[in-house]
Amino acid sequence: MDKAYLKDLLNSLRAELVRFRYVCVVIFIAISFLVLVVGITWPKTYTTSAVLFADQTNIIEPLLKGSAEVTKIDRSEQAREIIWTRAIMLAAAKEVGFLPKNPTQNDEELAIKRIRSGLNVKGEGNKAYFRISYVANNPDSSFEILNAIVNVFIEDTARKKRAESLGAYNFIDAQVQSYKKQLEQAELKLKDFNSQNTDGTEQTVSGRIAQLRQEIEALKITIEESQARYNTIQQQLGSEGQYLQTKGRIDEVKQRKQALTSQLEQLLLSYEEGYPDIISIRAQIADLDATMQKLQSAGDVYADTQKTENPLYEELRKQLAAADVDLRSQKRRMQSLTALQEQEYERQQRVAANQAQFSELTRDYDVIRKTYEEMLQKKESARLSMTLDIEGQGVSYRIQEPATFPLKPSGFYFIHFAFVGPFLGLIVPIALLIAFVLFDPHLRSARALQKQLPNDIELIGVIPHYHSPLGDRLLKKDMLAVFFVSLLAMGLYAAISIYWQITRG
Repeated sequence: MDKAYLKDLLNSLRAELVRFRYVCVVIFIAISFLVLVVGITWPKTYTTSAVLFADQTNIIEPLLKGSAEVTKIDRSEQAREIIWTRAIMLAAAKEVGFLPKNPTQNDEELAIKRIRSGLNVKGEGNKAYFRISYVANNPDSSFEILNAIVNVFIEDTARKKRAESLGAYNFIDAQVQSYKKQLEQAELKLKDFNSQNTDGTEQTVSGRIAQLRQEIEALKITIEESQARYNTIQQQLGSEGQYLQTKGRIDEVKQRKQALTSQLEQLLLSYEEGYPDIISIRAQIADLDATMQKLQSAGDVYADTQKTENPLYEELRKQLAAADVDLRSQKRRMQSLTALQEQEYERQQRVAANQAQFSELTRDYDVIRKTYEEMLQKKESARLSMTLDIEGQGVSYRIQEPATFPLKPSGFYFIHFAFVGPFLGLIVPIALLIAFVLFDPHLRSARALQKQLPNDIELIGVIPHYHSPLGDRLLKKDMLAVFFVSLLAMGLYAAISIYWQITRG
């Protein structure tokens, strides 16, 4: 802002202050005494407050952590909603005597309105702390009403906690009984199913089938070996005669021929063909050949032979009989194993058909049993929680700072009004003069006029105010009179303030 313009405004303000000096003094004295009268008539209010703490931890909670939980009903942020309820207000009004013996609805509404008008609930830093305060014109009423509200609130929250813990316990107990009946029914169904279906499980049947398959495969190999042994013994038995024959004439001829042949070979090693012994031996061999041909053509080869029993033949017969018995036994065992395998296949089909029903029964049983066990744990937790709430060991509201009887009124005191009155009386007239100068349409500054004129028009000069010596002397007398009047008024103001503060403060 332009300094010249600001200086002109200050000069204008001083001029207007001199001009309206009597009005300003009257306003100053009137406002000062008006504020003093307001302070004298200002009603006294007494405030009683108490700090409550939402106690959520105690010595028992760590010992029962994970086993029992304290019922979570209220917290400090919910205290306002609970305290302002109609039930709390009516209980507190009845305790302090605001209600007659047989109150009407209008009486109840008036009592509730009267209590709510002075009640205030606000947080106190930590979320677990909150302050309840009550304002009344009488210190006794303020103290009694606040204590009644606090007592009713604590008793009501404790009762609600106990009621909710009991309700939760009863509900969970009913659920436990219901699941117990369902579990018994599921166990009975499983028992009936197992008693009616004794085929076993798929794993048992599969193991039995695998065992039979291995036995059958091993038996097949054994049967093949036994069959091969039987065939071999039978073949050997067929090649052996039942009796051994003694040597006949042909055998004798053959033996003689063999002996001559050996002798001939020995002689040929030493002599030529023309050697007489060699010729003689060849002749003998030729005679023996002719004799053998005659005997064979005659057909009487074994006419003079003798028969004797063959021991190898008897042994082979015994082995063949034993092999036949073993083979027949193995085949019968193969038939039995095959029949058992077919039975196991049929059993496997029955087990597979019943497995779906068994799985469903087992699944229902497991689900119900698991739920039943969980409900049992919850029942025990609910019982412990109910015990904690009954014993007062759960989450509860505790009075951190009890209410004290208000010895002094709260709010603005008389001394506050006494100090504020003169300052307010001085500020108001000055503020009015400033507003008058700012909004007055008359020209009070040459600088402002110069800014309003066009650029081609110049301001030639300013005619100052004329102050005569007589006018200055009269102004001084008026200012002295105003000063003494103001001083006398302030003296009276101070006397009244001191007297009232001493006698009534």
